[in-house]
Amino acid sequence: MRDTDTLLEIDRLSTYYYSRGAEVRAVDEVSLTVGARENLGLVGESGCGKTTLSKSLLRIIPDTARITGGEIRLNGRDIVTLKEAELDRVRWREISMIAQSAMNSLDPVYTAGEQMIETLQVHTGMTRQEAWRRSEELFLMVGLDPGRLRAYPHQLSGGMRQRVVIALALALNPKLIVADEPTTALDVVVQDGIIKQLEEIQKRSGNSIILVTHDVSLVAEMCHRVAVMYAGRLMEVGTTDEVFNHPAHPYTMGLLNAYPTLESARGELVSIPGAPPDLATRIPGCPFAERCPFATELCRTERPPEIEVEPGHRSACHYAREAAGYRNAAQDQKTWEQSAAARKMRAGSVVAAMTAPGAGTRNAAPDRDTPILEINGVQRWFPLRAAPLDRLLRRPRRHVHAVDGVSINVGRAEILGLAGESGSGKSTLGEVITGLQENTGGSLLFEGEPIFQKGRIRPALRRRIQMAFQDPYETLNPRFTVYHTVLEPLSNFEIGSKSDRRAKVIEALTRVELNPPEAYLDRYPHELSGGQRQRVAIARAIVVEPHLLLADEPVSMLDVSIRAGVLNLFRRFRSELGMSIVYVSHDLATIRYICDRTAILYLGRVAEIGPTEEVIENARHPYTRLLLSAVPRANPQAARAHVDARGEIPSAVDLPNGCRFHGRCSRAMEHCGWEGRDVQALLTAAINQETPDGLLLRDSGATVTTDGLDLVVLAGRGNTSSLEAVRAAIEGIMKSTDRPVERSVSEVVTREPGTLRFRFERRPDPEDFTVGDRHRAACLLYAPTDGDAAGKPPL
Repeated sequence: MRDTDTLLEIDRLSTYYYSRGAEVRAVDEVSLTVGARENLGLVGESGCGKTTLSKSLLRIIPDTARITGGEIRLNGRDIVTLKEAELDRVRWREISMIAQSAMNSLDPVYTAGEQMIETLQVHTGMTRQEAWRRSEELFLMVGLDPGRLRAYPHQLSGGMRQRVVIALALALNPKLIVADEPTTALDVVVQDGIIKQLEEIQKRSGNSIILVTHDVSLVAEMCHRVAVMYAGRLMEVGTTDEVFNHPAHPYTMGLLNAYPTLESARGELVSIPGAPPDLATRIPGCPFAERCPFATELCRTERPPEIEVEPGHRSACHYAREAAGYRNAAQDQKTWEQSAAARKMRAGSVVAAMTAPGAGTRNAAPDRDTPILEINGVQRWFPLRAAPLDRLLRRPRRHVHAVDGVSINVGRAEILGLAGESGSGKSTLGEVITGLQENTGGSLLFEGEPIFQKGRIRPALRRRIQMAFQDPYETLNPRFTVYHTVLEPLSNFEIGSKSDRRAKVIEALTRVELNPPEAYLDRYPHELSGGQRQRVAIARAIVVEPHLLLADEPVSMLDVSIRAGVLNLFRRFRSELGMSIVYVSHDLATIRYICDRTAILYLGRVAEIGPTEEVIENARHPYTRLLLSAVPRANPQAARAHVDARGEIPSAVDLPNGCRFHGRCSRAMEHCGWEGRDVQALLTAAINQETPDGLLLRDSGATVTTDGLDLVVLAGRGNTSSLEAVRAAIEGIMKSTDRPVERSVSEVVTREPGTLRFRFERRPDPEDFTVGDRHRAACLLYAPTDGDAAGKPPL
């Protein structure tokens, strides 16, 4: 008899892929349930079967895949046996999906509104007008201005595109939503807004959600229960509290211990040696046995049963009832070095890396008083193509202000973190530092020499400054072996003899813990895992022994289990080689783990900079506090209120007046730079929310626009008598907010017939003010009063 509160029952489901005669067991006898109004988290490494399982639930697997066994009962009806016509009545009505890549999910040649209308008309038979009204309701539900219905996907930010995909998934009010990595590649602030929106929608609509993710902190905060997958099988399932606090499978223990958090100490993270098994090969025992430090011969030869360790908490481990004795040991990296996978990789492993030629000879501590890199007022602007009318009227050329007046020093053997949302200028600044982009203003000195000479990086500096890129798939030439890839920089810079170069290649591979290095020399990129590719890319960067390494999001595309190992490499490079590192990331937890100092960038400028612990524990700039408050906690008991991000990062073309963060700042004051665009946004929100003043403004027919910093209101249809009522409505809207916008209006001009003009003053960017030892924040909250010292020590 089915539990009346159970919405979905998955019973021994198997989905296999067939390619070139191979049978790949992507999902292998998985059994799960999802209750009404319940959130289930589905976690695991890439290739573990999460996405295949989620697509199997909607029967949208590719032609090369087939459901070979099991049942999927949704409200008691088996989806596996339904015909296509019957499936069409189930998909999107009873079960829908939020796909991983919003840009790939939306048709680039149709507006968001056209795609919403098509979905609604095909499945409901609504008229176009009814579908448009429903689309407006859905956009408001997911926090989008209904005016965005007329925008094309490329005109929307990443967060906005993801919200459109959520609106499409909600269009027919399904009871179950499968969210496949809904926040991947989104900034932490945007991610927090998406999760907040999903939770609010769930409260209103009573949906259940299956959250497919590799981010265990999201599961901790959002999900009632969690299922851990590995190699197509279910390793563990239970309540989130039980699984996080009392994990009963070694793989779960490894995942949780490998995940960096803001609360965790800066001790070494656990990295799980090895890689998941080939799913085209039959695995007689536990698929995790090769990587498990506690595995026995029984684990390798006999498939473990699912053992119930507590009511509702199951683990597919022969020794699940003895798991309490393993948990402490699983927190120590030395334990994981005892696994079979680690022993195969070892051949000296960490010892070889530590005792390689030259290893540890510098043993340098950070020397922040001796800068290796000096960045002074650096700008990098990108000119926009002028429109024909702009050229005709000789209007000034507009620019994207990607980096706009950054001043930072990097000390010898120091790791400096650069953090901020997408569009903050992190990656562009990194490209300027490495010579991939030339600065359009300011100066850069590396070891006392200008980086650029006649528009190009000085040849003598190329070897001393290297870069590790974000995507290891694009970094490596698919036609080069590992040996050729790592050798190429040595050949380019004519370093050493042929035998010397081979020794240096082997040394570099040893340093990045690809052991034994000889086993990797003749491999091609497609024969390596993602973590191995990234290690090869790093080996290529360090083989020439650079003095400065720029690492741009080097672990963002890696699984949690191998991410820790790569982060540990950077810490070793600093301590052993005396290397300075600029680490670019939007992940503040990894920045805290490896960085000595951290600079927070916002819209091309430094908002805050200081020692990492000080910036994290005693953040001063409201933007830094926003970033920190948006980071999910990998602790089910930790209560965290979702932040009000107040929109997304503005355009770098038309920069905000005064402080660039003022429009999103919860502590902004009247002299922080308010302008007409801010008021225009408030008016739009009031109209969408149908407040009394918003309705009056909408019905007046008045046109609201901006002219420079000013807000300009034109009377509707020549009706000048309505202007006083419109003015009162606008002032009422400004007064109703917690922002000091009304006090920022310098004057209201009514000299032109039928026109109101609200004037605002031009404000400068705030200076950076001292808020602690080597800790500075560019915020007027810390502006010195008369008589205070205003010296500016170097950053």
